[in-house]
Amino acid sequence: MGKALLPKGQYVETPEKTIAVTNFTDMEEFNAVLEAYLIDRATEKLEREAKQSSSKSTKIHHVDSWDVPGARFIDERAQTFFRTITGLQTSVVDLSWANVYQKGDYILPHAHSRSTGSVVYVVSMGDEDDSDPLSGKFSISDPRLSVCCLADGKYMSNNYMPNFKAGSMIVFPSSIVHMVSPYQGNRPRITIAWNINPAALPPRSAAESIGIPPHPGKAGARKLK
Repeated sequence: MGKALLPKGQYVETPEKTIAVTNFTDMEEFNAVLEAYLIDRATEKLEREAKQSSSKSTKIHHVDSWDVPGARFIDERAQTFFRTITGLQTSVVDLSWANVYQKGDYILPHAHSRSTGSVVYVVSMGDEDDSDPLSGKFSISDPRLSVCCLADGKYMSNNYMPNFKAGSMIVFPSSIVHMVSPYQGNRPRITIAWNINPAALPPRSAAESIGIPPHPGKAGARKLK
């Protein structure tokens, strides 16, 4: 019998009505395989393309095309979590990718267009840095959210930083501003992200497609050896 996409009794934290965080404890073997696969893919990409800036991770696009055990399952799990939290009956991934963070990498505050909800899954937290507790932290920084306005409820006074670990997953509206602080570890920090809608959108324009490779086609399900 295979893993359940949403295990019975799975605890979900909801700091806001539209934000949900959970931690899956059944992904250790899959995470190890995904981590090795994505580090290899990122290394190959960096050998082909010189990195322009640390203000972004190395991205490996199109989760459903990865020919590796666990990719298809985590893709289906992310969509199931999206549907469960949003109450929508359908889900179509507009874009998905892995973020492989090397030392010094970070993501500036941003939001996502062409998307109803975004999902982030943690494959590996990399190295903890006792001297910098904010190293590689995912945070939501949006003055429209009460969870970011704890001081007086009116003005942004703090970021919301979920307590991520390997196996954590968060879903939130794609319009919410979020970021990742500079990562200081030596071992890569790896997450997977999805932008999801209830229905498919028209194809991207040429401008919207910059930096996104064509989808190579879906891969079949792979089992762990």
